[in-house]
Amino acid sequence: MAGRGVPGRHQAGLTLAEMLTVVAVLAVTAAIAIPRADPQAVIAADAVAAEIARAVRFARQEAIRSGSYQKISVDPGSQTMRIVRPTSSSDLATGHPVDKRPYVIRFQENSMPHVTIVSSVFNYEGGASTNYAVFGPDGAPVYPMPAKLATQAPGMVLGASDAEQLKEEGKVTIRHGDVERVVRVAPRTGRVTF
Repeated sequence: MAGRGVPGRHQAGLTLAEMLTVVAVLAVTAAIAIPRADPQAVIAADAVAAEIARAVRFARQEAIRSGSYQKISVDPGSQTMRIVRPTSSSDLATGHPVDKRPYVIRFQENSMPHVTIVSSVFNYEGGASTNYAVFGPDGAPVYPMPAKLATQAPGMVLGASDAEQLKEEGKVTIRHGDVERVVRVAPRTGRVTF
């Protein structure tokens, strides 16, 4: 009871006004320090990442269905993504599943005017690093030796000495305004996530 109600004694603590002032200062600081993404940029970035993931999944499924290698090539320089069947001399266009035209996505056009491909990186066990992924007939992402592609018959899977396995997740990074999304391709399985 000593000290209670005795004038001149001070108790430690903060007043309600002091606590509200501290909370207000923290709220203002957080609002300045944490940038907010434009909701439309978030929606657009998610939509584009989903489109890329669908295209990569299609290439993988087409490789399994057709029994032939399928390549998804992402070119940040020209801002395009293509799905093709690689051969030793050239790439043959793979038809889009809906309209059968060559499967090409052009970024920076009307449907995706503010989306940019930042990078596309696929690193393989043998040391190769590319901006594309090739899916084998078993659906696994590999780096096939070009000479072996010339002799590959449908349904034939190249052996371990003929193709390098993906060493780590392959990544396609896109940006819309301040929002970045990364589409990932898992080694061995070819599972696609973003």
